[in-house]
Formats: sequence, C-alpha cells, structure tokens
Amino acid sequence: MTLPSLVLLALALSSGADNRFLHIVPLLEVSPDPLGDCARMRLKPFVSPYGIQQPWPVVDAPSQDLMLAQERPLSDTGQVADGYAHFVHIDERARAVYVIQQGGFAGTTKVYGPLPLPRCTPAVETPEAPRR
Repeated sequence: MTLPSLVLLALALSSGADNRFLHIVPLLEVSPDPLGDCARMRLKPFVSPYGIQQPWPVVDAPSQDLMLAQERPLSDTGQVADGYAHFVHIDERARAVYVIQQGGFAGTTKVYGPLPLPRCTPAVETPEAPRR
C-alpha cells in the first residue's frame, strides 16, 4: 500500500469517523512512477523473451549509465533458455525512452532508442450530446 492510501485508511478508521461506508469507497492508489508505468504499458506488447522484433533504432555507443539501467523492468526471460529481459530507461529532459535488452546467447546487451516518450492521459469523460 502506498503512503497516500495508508493516510486515507488511518483517517477512515480513526475514532469519530463515519465507517459505515468504508467498504463501498475504494482506496485511492497513487503510482510512485506514473511516467514509467505509462512507458511500460505502451512498450510491453513489443517485447518478448525472444527479443524485440520492431524496427527501432539501436544506440551505437551507449553510455555506461544506460548500459546498466535496470530501474524499470519491462519483461523477463520467461521459460525461454537464453531468453531476453528488457528494461526501460526514461530521459525526461529529452522526452525520450530507451529499451535495454539483456540476455540471449552469451548474455549480450543491446540498447534501443531514443523512442518518443509516450503520453498517457486519464480518460476524460465527455458529456453526452442532448438527443434531438
């Protein structure tokens, strides 16, 4: 549970609070990494333990920091011998995403990118037009 959820739960369960409807209202879960969640959601369909089959650009000489970026896992090797694991690295200043592919035969590392930073916006409810 995230800190905001725990605070809401503590307030709801405090003495004097009206707890009759606690079971009806779900607790608000706030992601600590909404940008990373968005990028992983958009890129996940394009990666698999068999590697990336997209015509994405490959970084010729990635920096050491980029080669070791494993802060945002995207996929794992699954049940595939010599499969690939993928990680997402986000450069917020450049609004770019890099996908680091590691594994395969002899444990190779390949960096794909820069890819455009995906935009995830919450669904906006639009009012229905009145019927005529």
